[in-house]
Amino acid sequence: ECDLKGLWRNELVSNMNLLALDTAGTFSGSYHTTMVATNKQILVSPLQGAQQHPGSKGQPTFSFTVQWQFIDSTMAFVGQCFVD
Repeated sequence: ECDLKGLWRNELVSNMNLLALDTAGTFSGSYHTTMVATNKQILVSPLQGAQQHPGSKGQPTFSFTVQWQFIDSTMAFVGQCFVD
């Protein structure tokens, strides 16, 4: 089973905190980036996402968007969870 819940950190030290999936496979959380070309204060930003139905077999895909709170921009991410 693919469990995305928890604190994630990338190689650029940006942090993402994902809350548990609901029964429909949607989730929310927050993203704190360290990589931005702006002179504004960087703020933690909300994210919303969805994972391929949690009961599906195989290697589920997921996506989420982040609405940045310090610039007028939204970013989308996609990925795949490889289950051993």
